[in-house]
Amino acid sequence: MPVIPKKIKLAAGNNTLAIRWSDGHESAYPYRFLRGKCPCATCGEAAPVQDQAVGGLPILGQKPLHPERAELVGRYALQIYWSDGHSSGIYTFQYLRTLCPCAECTAAREVENPA
Repeated sequence: MPVIPKKIKLAAGNNTLAIRWSDGHESAYPYRFLRGKCPCATCGEAAPVQDQAVGGLPILGQKPLHPERAELVGRYALQIYWSDGHSSGIYTFQYLRTLCPCAECTAAREVENPA
């Protein structure tokens, strides 16, 4: 049985997309990390994120990169509409799970794919 999100939350206060999965695991994806992993045909998996900040401070009149909204795509993916105008990336649930940046998942990936 595939692992699917039970709850998805855009957490503006800590700049993360949080997902609670059906197996009980919880993932927190920093916005910049997730935008940089956009899977669309234009970006591939290494999107150069146009920084809307200089030295960590927003450019006058611009807000830091964030999702303006997110929508479910069928029962298999999430489409995120970013503040930089990009919205063509479809993040499948399977892809999101493989991207989980938590220590446990990062360690498991290193074991599976040693350098």
